[in-house]
Amino acid sequence: MEDLLNRSALLSQALLSTVDHPAANHSTRLLASVNAALLSLEHAEALRTLMAAGMASSAVALFRCQYEAFTRSVWILHCAIDEQVELLSRPPEAGMSEKGLPMLSKMLEAFAQVPFLDNLLPHLIELKAYGWSSLNSFVHAGAHALCRSRDGFPTPLAINVVRLSNNMSMLAGQHLAILTGIPDLQKEVLRLNETYAGCLLFEEEKRRAIEAASLSGQSS
Repeated sequence: MEDLLNRSALLSQALLSTVDHPAANHSTRLLASVNAALLSLEHAEALRTLMAAGMASSAVALFRCQYEAFTRSVWILHCAIDEQVELLSRPPEAGMSEKGLPMLSKMLEAFAQVPFLDNLLPHLIELKAYGWSSLNSFVHAGAHALCRSRDGFPTPLAINVVRLSNNMSMLAGQHLAILTGIPDLQKEVLRLNETYAGCLLFEEEKRRAIEAASLSGQSS
């Protein structure tokens, strides 16, 4: 686990270094999308910190935050109306109600109407289909969370959580590359897949890991 966390931190540094460019413009929409993507990466860093401290159940709860922050970032760029972007760009004390913001399921439904997101949407739906109930359990102190608090958190499961988090960070990195408007910067992000392959989950391996995480909580 220690080696994975160290390599994951290096992956994060490489991602941030690669996309360390200004947004393509200073529109409120782009800047809000950037902020949400960076928040997603911040959650990933906090997840690794908690894992290193032996607080795996709290780390899993943060993975849901990481997932939602990334999804919100993409939604802001491609789906949000101007009033929603303005709401997310103002300080909370401005008094604007957040009732007009869609929850996760509605954001994913909106993604289905954007052809540009055809490649991304299946990854987000897969995670929600296999892992959402267990993630909710960790957030809301449900059976999964209490079971792990009582019986301990299996190392293989913790490793897969870190690797799934790294997958989500890669998606956030690609999105940030898009927001810079720099041609081919996404390809530079994707090249990190090779260098840091051991920190990531790929296709069928990823599906099995998500499903196993869900079933593990149910059977314990």
